[in-house]
Amino acid sequence: MASHFSNSEWQKINALNGSSADDFGLPERRADSVVIGSFNIRKLGAITKRTDQSWNFLKSTLQRIDLIAVQEIMDDLSGFEHLLSLLGDDYGMVVSDVTGAKPGRAGNAERLGFLFNWKRVKRTALASDITFDRSEIANNLYSSRSDFSNAWTEHTEKLEKWVEKAAERKAQGKRAPAKPSIELPKFVSFIRQPHCVSFRISGGDNAKPFEFLVINTHLLYGKNKHEREWEFRALLEWLTIRAKYVDKLYHPNLLLLGDCNLDFDSVPLMRTDIDAFLKGLNKSVLKSRKAADANFPLLSEHPKHGVLKTALRQKQTYDQIGIFSNDPRLPTPDDNDIAGSTEGGYDYGVFNIANLIANALHGKNIDQVTPSQMKAIYKKAEFDISDHMPIWMRLKLPE
Repeated sequence: MASHFSNSEWQKINALNGSSADDFGLPERRADSVVIGSFNIRKLGAITKRTDQSWNFLKSTLQRIDLIAVQEIMDDLSGFEHLLSLLGDDYGMVVSDVTGAKPGRAGNAERLGFLFNWKRVKRTALASDITFDRSEIANNLYSSRSDFSNAWTEHTEKLEKWVEKAAERKAQGKRAPAKPSIELPKFVSFIRQPHCVSFRISGGDNAKPFEFLVINTHLLYGKNKHEREWEFRALLEWLTIRAKYVDKLYHPNLLLLGDCNLDFDSVPLMRTDIDAFLKGLNKSVLKSRKAADANFPLLSEHPKHGVLKTALRQKQTYDQIGIFSNDPRLPTPDDNDIAGSTEGGYDYGVFNIANLIANALHGKNIDQVTPSQMKAIYKKAEFDISDHMPIWMRLKLPE
């Protein structure tokens, strides 16, 4: 089975994308509103790693979005810079250095970047990683020293077995098995430091602009589902507490965009769990300061489209938008129930690339094609586009 779409397949995909992308969740560009989004573009590196058709498809997607956070940018920036050139002079970019691995060593190293339309979105002065200070890490290690001691013992035993197995495979002329990684019992720090950049969105002449610290994140996937939740909760706590000290913030609102790798079976349960976590912060940490009313729209069932999945294979909502607002004009969880009800007003969604491709090639949605057709679409789309789909939120321009 070929790993890339053929020229004839791309012609069909591009034809439908050009005429009907709106039908599959790609937001239209409007003068009265701004679109903010996030897209994990799988292994976005060298230009030669993708075909011209693939680059043009990415361009046609990104040009509908005014500010987009991009994850999985490789150390080779040529592909990301190529996207910027395709989008034209109206767009700018900002990108982090690599995070996730020590320079020169193998690991989950990648960059986090933003593309933004200068005419709609202005970059302001702040850019920073989000980290935990050394004292916090040391205290966490010490308070859970028994758990970590057990983890070190278990890892040592696994390493000893691995050494034996590697020597045995070498003697047989075979490739050594993968070296076991350390499984942590508690949160220590982020596997990749989230990247924060400040932006301003202006409206009418006398309107106060929207101002955000936008946090671009690609949290741990890993083998242990609990580790994913630890990273997400740690980031949620950091953002919630930071958002309430508005007098010390560079901009008053925090906006989380990215691949949080949340793996859950029930959207309502996850929403309830987050609410409970925020209320717990109110009692245990913030005390005199009310916890932020964080809004994660993709954890609410969309009033028109139901539960939205962001993984290409339609199984998980890994990617998230989180609004930590000190501006009453920004949407709250209650506004999710009426999302999309007003033309040009607040809305959110997912560009369902899988359904677009399935309809272009077979005239039906991805869940209606044959298993072999589905397998081919997923394999080719993951190589040529991504294993994630773009997420977005529309905001009416400030008045």
